[in-house]
Amino acid sequence: MAKSRIFYVVTLRSNVKKKDVKKFMEKEWLPAIRGIPGCLAVEFLETYQDRAGYCVSELWESQEVHLKRTDEFWGGDGKALMKKMGNYANLETIWNCTVLDV
Repeated sequence: MAKSRIFYVVTLRSNVKKKDVKKFMEKEWLPAIRGIPGCLAVEFLETYQDRAGYCVSELWESQEVHLKRTDEFWGGDGKALMKKMGNYANLETIWNCTVLDV
């Protein structure tokens, strides 16, 4: 199966400081995602175009694995984490693609 890469934009809420979101991402969000079986890598990227926030890039074993494992996580242990994210920022998927090994 081909690997899958997903990009998310993290747009800060108007009353939230960027340093607080960065701390939350580094201490809670990124370690949780890295711990999901099938996740090969997670990158935390500074700003996205002109939006106030960040971008996250995830690399997964396959699109099927990504969908299955994240559905399990966000439907279970990850619910509280997603709710906490909502206090800091809006999370938007901008790209879900298959990695071509050429």
